[in-house]
Amino acid sequence: MKLNLFLCILLFAAGVNKSIANNAAATTLSNSKPITEIKFRGKTIKLSEKAIYINAKLHQQNMGKYSFKTLQDAVKFAKSGTELHPTVLYLEPDVYWTDDPKAENKENKLIGLAIPQANITMIGLSENAEHTIIAGNRGQMAGAIGNWNTLGVGDGFKAYNITFGNYCNVDLVYPLDPSKNHPKRQKTITQAQVLTTAYRGDMDKWIFDNCRFISFLNTFAAGREPHRAYYTKCFFQCTDDAIGSGDISVFDRVNFKFYSNHPSWGGSSILQAYLGCNFETVLRDPGANSTLFFAKNNNIFAVIDCQFNGNATKLEWTDHPSDNARHVVHNNTLNKQNTTISTGKPELSVKLNSKSLQAFKVANEYNVYNLLRGDDDWDPAKQKTRLAAYSDLPYRLQLKADKIKLNPEEKASVSYLIYPERVRHNTPVTWSVSNPKVLSLEKTEDGSIRITGHNNTDQTLKASLKAETSSGIEALIHFEIAGTPLPPPAFSQPPMLGQPKQGSITLVYSLDLKAKVDDSQIDWYRAYLANGSDSVKVGISRPGSPLKTFNLSSGDIGYYVLARIKPKHTTSLAGQPVWLSSRKIKSSDVSTHNIHTNFKSLPTRRNSVIKDGFWTLDTHRPADLSAEFEWEPGQGDAWTYGTGTAGATGRYGILTVQRGARLLYAQQARYGDMSITVELSPQKAAGQGFGSATGQYLDIYTKFDPHTLTGYGLRIERTPLHGEGVQFTLYKFINGAGTPITKSEQSSAFLPGCKVVLNLNGKVLSAKVSTTSPQQQSQKDAGLKHEVNLSATISENSFGGFGIQTTGSTSEGNKIMLERISIVYPGYD
Repeated sequence: MKLNLFLCILLFAAGVNKSIANNAAATTLSNSKPITEIKFRGKTIKLSEKAIYINAKLHQQNMGKYSFKTLQDAVKFAKSGTELHPTVLYLEPDVYWTDDPKAENKENKLIGLAIPQANITMIGLSENAEHTIIAGNRGQMAGAIGNWNTLGVGDGFKAYNITFGNYCNVDLVYPLDPSKNHPKRQKTITQAQVLTTAYRGDMDKWIFDNCRFISFLNTFAAGREPHRAYYTKCFFQCTDDAIGSGDISVFDRVNFKFYSNHPSWGGSSILQAYLGCNFETVLRDPGANSTLFFAKNNNIFAVIDCQFNGNATKLEWTDHPSDNARHVVHNNTLNKQNTTISTGKPELSVKLNSKSLQAFKVANEYNVYNLLRGDDDWDPAKQKTRLAAYSDLPYRLQLKADKIKLNPEEKASVSYLIYPERVRHNTPVTWSVSNPKVLSLEKTEDGSIRITGHNNTDQTLKASLKAETSSGIEALIHFEIAGTPLPPPAFSQPPMLGQPKQGSITLVYSLDLKAKVDDSQIDWYRAYLANGSDSVKVGISRPGSPLKTFNLSSGDIGYYVLARIKPKHTTSLAGQPVWLSSRKIKSSDVSTHNIHTNFKSLPTRRNSVIKDGFWTLDTHRPADLSAEFEWEPGQGDAWTYGTGTAGATGRYGILTVQRGARLLYAQQARYGDMSITVELSPQKAAGQGFGSATGQYLDIYTKFDPHTLTGYGLRIERTPLHGEGVQFTLYKFINGAGTPITKSEQSSAFLPGCKVVLNLNGKVLSAKVSTTSPQQQSQKDAGLKHEVNLSATISENSFGGFGIQTTGSTSEGNKIMLERISIVYPGYD
């Protein structure tokens, strides 16, 4: 029999969108025979292994060999198609869940439905994509442990007229049947992904036409696949880390609605092109940050004829743009005004001329064929007959050097990639350097470039190499050429180690600097033996800041303190080391048992030994961390000193670089009252503090014995309760296992410039947490406190140790910086 598919006028109550009603498809299922064919867009389609029909309303008598009531059954039946003859799934308007949203997901599957078959096409049988919804509603720690995906697809996947949604944090509203509306799983925004790959392996040629993608955080699972993807007349709704994956993504007349500042993690690795797109920005707190960043990392974008409207007031490529990046732009507006992307570095935005524009646009048509054609003549927009004359035009150059830091007269080889690769043989490239006195170049027989660095000064010089096509597509790479270091300066006054005085020891010396700046490398050691053979490094200099004075602590009592100096100025070699030693330090030499550090002089090399008076810097997985969160502590250095990035930009301290980073200090003496002040800054600047709510926290220990991991502390933890705040709880620790001793407070105080004060007065332990960062509007809307005050009565102990334990992920953007720690023992000195 024939199943007639027709457009019907649905009569809705006042306020129902008539355009939706006019595009709805309806099905009459009155015949008792199995369905063998359908109609779509005026054509009769005979059902077969290559034409599968899905309709949740099918009666049993209508069920045929190629018709199904569920998406799962259809996918299970479907076989891989070919590029010329794909397997097509035709979906009647409805809501199709990829898994049961009410199920517990005990197996913790992270893909609702996987479609690994190649060359599968999905077509919604209404021209309105809102009528055919493929839905899931799980996310990180919200129905799953891990970043859950509504759908996983394979090579050659295509979709038309479909909404793909993860309704973990978004209400599903179905316009054709309100009974199929479904509330969000939770209000707190978490990583709730819509689309990912069904398997690990090469994929290519995805097409999405008239499709909608609905979620917030991580709409797309960022990854290396597919190689090429084409989106046309689609809609995306998202917050951060959501748009772009694979190598080349082309967005053709796509509408975006961005709720936060970083919609892409890194974008596509070769090119992410926005052609004639509209961007609506509804940033959650424009008062705190009204800049829209294209990505967090420095991949390359093409932005052509795009309109940005909403509450974003500035456009930037990334928070920290690379000087080597060269994006291409043409005819873009921000709130109806012509705009420059990256006003601080406008050279990063190359304006296309009439010739170079043809790689992206010919007359009034975007040149998708040129961008995605590849070596197999892929033509997803069906432009070949019209744009064949413009199908071999370069759209990107990329330079690669075997080294970018050179010594004088040192050479480096530079090769280049040109996209598309097929134009390489007939596209001449012109090479130039910014300063011929610093860089010279020569062409080699294999077509690569060899550059030589020149520098006859003692200062580091910089210069760049530029490649450019005749159409104006360009690439740049910067080089640093070290100066010729001068000999080490001589001592004009030999070094001498002063006697302990007022709680410190000072190394006194003078150098013949000849107007240079002292940059001597001074390190401090502690040794029990007089000959220093058992010495342990306890203090270091940083470049440009020789550590001439070493502040004594109670840990130095009973040890010799040694200083090692290598004389140096800012452009010289370091001289031979000179060692000096003090007498054994006595208790009278130490002016305070209190400890204050900004970590600048703290050695950060891994040290797992827990010893009284010494710092321990290593990694550790806490005993009370749930086994469901699977990770092993990193084995390298756990911390590094330097300047911060992201939310910690402009700050200095030690940063977590390994998961499980731990910092401990053991004290031998018996202590009573104790006060700790910790100043720290997360790279996360929206209040969530950590990468995800998967047991990621930071403990600050007080009244603590590092040997037995016993004492008290404050736990700062990201939980599923809030996406813009964290949870604060006082804990008691016994042998490394923690137990809460107060109710938890939810707060937005864990922002850059966070200050934690833990104070023990008698038996009362209190915690006060504040921040110099203003509270954001979304945090106010969530009802979060911007300051934390907790207190508990504890059992007395004599411990005086302290520490920091982290369990958070340490990828860029998720690190924690410790800026200062102050430990005071009232009444002890």
